[in-house]
Amino acid sequence: MESDDGTHHFAPHVVHIEEGGTVTWTLESGAHDTVAYHPDNADLLPSASERRIPDGAQPWASEFLRTEGETFQRTFEEAGVYDYVCTVVEHGHGPERGQGPYGHHPTHESTGMVGRVIVGWPDPDSDAQPALRAPADELPEAARDELEGFNERTRTALEHDDDH
Repeated sequence: MESDDGTHHFAPHVVHIEEGGTVTWTLESGAHDTVAYHPDNADLLPSASERRIPDGAQPWASEFLRTEGETFQRTFEEAGVYDYVCTVVEHGHGPERGQGPYGHHPTHESTGMVGRVIVGWPDPDSDAQPALRAPADELPEAARDELEGFNERTRTALEHDDDH
């Protein structure tokens, strides 16, 4: 999780792990969180209510990370494609989560701070993987563009899985 020169991003943007693998998000700079796109997280960010993780998978929402080196870990037991977002908004009063009382300030999602975890070798059909569907029009343009790019790269990788 990084902030530099007015941009915010997860690095790498996409990771591919085996079932049972753990992803560790580490705060390198700025203030960030990692929140699954799932209806259970709509209270943190309305656009997070779009389900972009496998049906039946448990969503996550990290704590707000403020100190460089802080981490959040999640183990992924179920094969699938999981999309997540940073819900932090920055304004003159400092960073906070989601829209908060300053709802007119954009979140890091508006700068395209989204990421993806691919677990195992799931079916690349968008009916089986909600994350592979076109992103909702309600998402900020930068987030939609990133997710569409993820979709192209993910489908290519999963359809050419002869090496696994």
